[in-house]
Amino acid sequence: MNYIYKILLTINATMWMPVVYAIKVGTTVGGIPQIIFDVLLLCIPIILSLISIGVSSFLSFDVQNRKCQEFSLADNEFLPTYLGYFFVSLSIENKTTMILLYIIVFVFTFLSQTQYFNPIFLLFGYHYYNILTESGTRIFVIARGKVIRNKEKISFDNLRRINDTTYIQKG
Repeated sequence: MNYIYKILLTINATMWMPVVYAIKVGTTVGGIPQIIFDVLLLCIPIILSLISIGVSSFLSFDVQNRKCQEFSLADNEFLPTYLGYFFVSLSIENKTTMILLYIIVFVFTFLSQTQYFNPIFLLFGYHYYNILTESGTRIFVIARGKVIRNKEKISFDNLRRINDTTYIQKG
């Protein structure tokens, strides 16, 4: 399940490239007016993000309520990557180049851990944290709720394990 979830997160992370490209070149289907089709395209990453939040219920359960040595909010850490997706998509001139570049970006994103960041999750009230546990392990937590500013208040219940160092909070 974790492998499928990682693919879904990678699609979420890279979906903006084809969406922005399709809007730029004026893609439409079946006579749908351009503006309506563009809005529908913009809904795709949002719907996929909701699906990935729902699917996270099937990941294995974990709790991280150990004390941490340090933590940092990582909400803005990957935003330059997303801006890069927009700018690259706007500069591509043909479909073949877009497809090849998308495949390359998809593979690199899948192999890295940048697919865990999804700016749409911010709209749903999730925040991203880099945490160094008391035992010296670095973990990445995607948690819903108010921003945590005090390391003494860190306690994540009902976490779902994406991999050994990345978790998403459910509920």
